[in-house]
Amino acid sequence: MDQPGNNELLLRVSQPGQLGYNGHQAADRMRELLARTVQDHLGQERDTASALAEIRRRLDALEQVNLAGIAATLDGLAASLGTLDSKLAARVERLDERLDDQYDRVRSIDSSLTAQFGKLDEVVAASIGSSIGNVVARIASLEDTVLTLAEALLRPAMRAPSHAAHNGNGGGPARN
Repeated sequence: MDQPGNNELLLRVSQPGQLGYNGHQAADRMRELLARTVQDHLGQERDTASALAEIRRRLDALEQVNLAGIAATLDGLAASLGTLDSKLAARVERLDERLDDQYDRVRSIDSSLTAQFGKLDEVVAASIGSSIGNVVARIASLEDTVLTLAEALLRPAMRAPSHAAHNGNGGGPARN
């Protein structure tokens, strides 16, 4: 610390014969300057310590605020997740109920279709049986007709008096 009085003192000490009463004045002056310097230094240390304490206090407050803010944010997130979880659980439950209803409905339709297929099999079998009976009857009728025609064609021909003799054709087919 360079004060105006310090330079003057150094000049006096460095010159012999300027010390005054056995050099006690210079020593007193030096003690006084040293005491003032120590006091200034202690004051600066107190100011620095006070500033550091204030900085620490503010940092602690910021940490508390940040921790409290983070804790509040986490609590908010936990509440949001809880709400979403309950909503999701409710939706899953409703979906499960709807699926159960649809499952029951499909089982009902399946059993109804199974019964319908059984009835359809019976109706188709009866219809086919009836159709086969009709076809067999028609074939039998056709067979009778074919046999009757075959018998008629295979019988010896009886000649009926010919009209040709009456027409003058000489027994040949009649011509127009």
